[in-house]
Amino acid sequence: MASGRSGEQIAEAVEQVAHEASELLRDRLRGAGDGLRAAARRTGAGGALLGAAGVCGLLAVGTAHRAALSALESALPRPQAAAVLCLTYAVGAGTLARAGRERLRSAGRAAPAARPA
Repeated sequence: MASGRSGEQIAEAVEQVAHEASELLRDRLRGAGDGLRAAARRTGAGGALLGAAGVCGLLAVGTAHRAALSALESALPRPQAAAVLCLTYAVGAGTLARAGRERLRSAGRAAPAARPA
């Protein structure tokens, strides 16, 4: 049977280990929180930059549209130039949609079938 003093020493050692483990865990959690906050800041900044890039891209497309329309208007009356440009956009959209649909279908065929559990 352990003497009273050795039992106290074991209790003190267990208490010390528990205290140190608790401090270590708090430090780790603080560090993780700091890392998450920094990652959130970088993510927010990245999202803002992507949004600004989208606006710039939209302005570029609008400007390109206007330039193409002006070029066509030099050869055709305005309504016809607009119709030609609209038809060109529609054909481009249809072609891109068909290509995208085919890619998605082929990806679906290549993916392994889900097995019921």
